Amino acid sequence: MPHFVIAYAKEKRIPPYLEALAACGVPAEDVFLATPARTAGVDLAEVVGHADGLMLTGGSDLQPCLYREARLPGVELDMPVAERDQMEWDLLDLARAARVPVFGICRGFQMVNVFLGGRLYQDLELQRGQTGHDCFSDHGFALDHFAHAVAATEATHPFAESFRRVGPLRVNSRHHQGIRELAPGLVACAQAPDGVLEAAATTDDGWWVRAVQWHPENLIALPEQRALFADFVAAAEAHRREREGAARPVEVSG
Repeated sequence: MPHFVIAYAKEKRIPPYLEALAACGVPAEDVFLATPARTAGVDLAEVVGHADGLMLTGGSDLQPCLYREARLPGVELDMPVAERDQMEWDLLDLARAARVPVFGICRGFQMVNVFLGGRLYQDLELQRGQTGHDCFSDHGFALDHFAHAVAATEATHPFAESFRRVGPLRVNSRHHQGIRELAPGLVACAQAPDGVLEAAATTDDGWWVRAVQWHPENLIALPEQRALFADFVAAAEAHRREREGAARPVEVSG
C-alpha cells in the first residue's frame, strides 16, 4: 500500500480527506498528517522520501508575496499563515525532485500554481466582478452545497478528457480567490461557466500533478468525485512500485 502525506491546518477539517482516501482503500495509518507544528524538527526530505502521494488541502489564503504582489487595497485576506506556506512550498519542492504524485484541493490548487510560477486573483469579486464561488459554511452553506457546474476545457490532456467523459459536474465552492495566470507546465482542464479556472494538471509526464478548485472530499458519495481520489491513489501506487523497484538490488548471475 502506498504512503501519503496530507498537508493541512485545522484538525476539524482533516476527517473528510482521510475518509476520501479510505474510500479508495487507504487506511489512516498509511497517512502522515503534516502541519507546521507537527513537522517542526522533522526532516521533510525523509518524510517525502517514504511517500508515494502528497495532498495539499484547503485553508487560508496564500501570502501575495509568493506570487510577487502586495495586498491590494480593499482586499480582505483570510489569515495567511507564513509557516504553512513555507512548509507546503518545501513539500512541493521535495515532491517535484522525487516525482511524488500531488493532488491539490482548493488552496492546494492555488499553492501548486503559485509554486510553479503562476499568479492569483486576490479577490474574484473585486478584481473580476464575479460572485457565486464563496459559498462558505459561515455564510450558511452546507459543505456539499452545489454552487455551480464545471466543464472540460478543449485541452487534450487525460485530466481534461476525464471531465469530458462525465459531462459537466456540479461542484461545491468555497473560495474568494482564483487562478489569474496559469503557471508554465500546467494545462487548464476544467472551468466554471464564468471562466474561472477549476482544474489543471502538469504537462510533464514524469510528474503526476492534478488540482481542483472545489472540495471533492465533501462529495465523496458521488462516483465522479470519488474518482479524483481513486486516480490519485492509482498514481501513488505506480510511484510506489517504481520506487521499490529502483531500491531493489540487481542480481548478477554467474
